[in-house]
Amino acid sequence: RGGRAGTALRLRVSGAAALEVQHRSSQIVERVNAYFGHKMIDDVRLVQGAIAAPPPARKVPKPDPATETAIAGRTATVKDPDLRAALARLGARIATGRRNVLIAGLGALFLADDLRAQSPAKYLDPLPDDHVLGKPDAPNILIDYASFTCPYCATFNAAVMPVLRKEWIDTGKMRLIHRHFPSDAVATRASLLSEAVAKDKFFAAVDTLFRTQVQWLTAADPAADLLTVLVPEGLSRQAAEAALTNDRLLDKVVADVQSGQMLGVRSTPTLFINEQHYGNPGGADAIAAILRQVGR
Repeated sequence: RGGRAGTALRLRVSGAAALEVQHRSSQIVERVNAYFGHKMIDDVRLVQGAIAAPPPARKVPKPDPATETAIAGRTATVKDPDLRAALARLGARIATGRRNVLIAGLGALFLADDLRAQSPAKYLDPLPDDHVLGKPDAPNILIDYASFTCPYCATFNAAVMPVLRKEWIDTGKMRLIHRHFPSDAVATRASLLSEAVAKDKFFAAVDTLFRTQVQWLTAADPAADLLTVLVPEGLSRQAAEAALTNDRLLDKVVADVQSGQMLGVRSTPTLFINEQHYGNPGGADAIAAILRQVGR
């Protein structure tokens, strides 16, 4: 229910997922209001439901021997045996039911003790697989963590990016780094498709996905509509379908999510300007003011 002050969204959630929902309640409120209207809900409230037997677990088909060998090889370097086993099980699920995997789940699982021991500082510099827009010697660096289904990211692309490109990027003052932080399964598919275009067309693909967000996101089947969105950027439907099961592309998206979680990203868009976390500071004027303060 909604439409009045103090309205709460009541959810019935079973098991440990209830704790995660409660932990992310502010983010849920933000996203519900983004899609259904400002102040549609003010709070998320969990209600104790009747105790019932959980539904039977869906049987996951076993991957073929070659896939099992590949999974074992990719998890062999993980020291923790419990984590290694969990990664192997996840790999099997990805191999046999990839379309149902949420990238957030992947990122959370990979953020184990081995990753937590790393310093997040290295993620504030350009990484080898980053997509960078601007001159290589531009002194200022803006890192943008974005989700293709996020309406605020689409607004940033439409209202802020043109100004940044004209006044900061094209003039050689700043480099822009785009990193994926998809918030749902459809956004994950969009990220994979953007990674499948030619490297020199990546930022054109990003712009196309955000400019057409309303059309494909409100379609009867957004996931199917996405397959043809990047045809103007040279990605055929056949190539798009192949991208959704490409391990290399998924690894890139997962790596971006991992880096964002290491840096404390919780929502999109989140900006880092010259190694400082600014969240979503607002319009181009606000970013310009920040650059005047911390610019190089």
